[in-house]
Amino acid sequence: MATDPAGLPQRSLLGFFAHPGTLEDYLQLTESTIQNSERRSVFYHNLHSLYSYFTDAELRKHYQGTTVLVDGMPVIWLMQLLGIPVTRAHRLTYVDFIMPLMQLASDRGWTVFHLGQKAEVQAKAMDIVRTQSPNIHLAGHDGYFDQTPMSTQSLAVIEQINASNAQIVLVGFGAPKQEAWLHAHRHLINAPIVFTCGACMEYVAGAVKTPPRWMGRLGLEWSFRLLENPRRFAFRYLVEPVLLGAILLKNGMGMLISNKRA
Repeated sequence: MATDPAGLPQRSLLGFFAHPGTLEDYLQLTESTIQNSERRSVFYHNLHSLYSYFTDAELRKHYQGTTVLVDGMPVIWLMQLLGIPVTRAHRLTYVDFIMPLMQLASDRGWTVFHLGQKAEVQAKAMDIVRTQSPNIHLAGHDGYFDQTPMSTQSLAVIEQINASNAQIVLVGFGAPKQEAWLHAHRHLINAPIVFTCGACMEYVAGAVKTPPRWMGRLGLEWSFRLLENPRRFAFRYLVEPVLLGAILLKNGMGMLISNKRA
């Protein structure tokens, strides 16, 4: 079993890997990365990202060398089914993670730079963060620019990020765009730790309703989102899990056959 440099175990199963950890684990990971002047990129896995991971060879390359938190209860259930010692506490969604992370940044005097969403949504979210963590140093840029690798606009955004002297960068374009952009430009970003965070600031701003937290603990957040916006989420929550299940089953059968031959 491989271990992340900060001590989080890497769990590999059915063709993918992750570093399941609790909220406290990932806050500590953030603090140790910044204190030790390390360089770390933190991605996440839920069913949607796993489907993208297995159907996009380039995305799989982008995950290599990253720390991967578990952002979906079905992934936790899958790990438990295969005997990996994880609990509900190892499922860390940004709905639960973002505000403690911002409070830690405020307490430590770190600067946070958020990249993504529409400008008005981002501005509202950052106002809410500043209200809850008044001492935080927070800057940002919307996600509407040319994200082509090494484009003039991408390089200008990176210059803005570095000028802010941010210790934490949040990239929220949604998968797989955020992973591709970060993979192409991470070497230019000075911040010790960068998180891909999807639409987390949409939830902070209230642009997308936050599911009740009991639904998250039971793995039912998908049903809340599906009912709220069926056009946006129907394929993701009704079709992708079936296709992903077939991929995981195929991978599992392949591993069994390989083990028997060995």
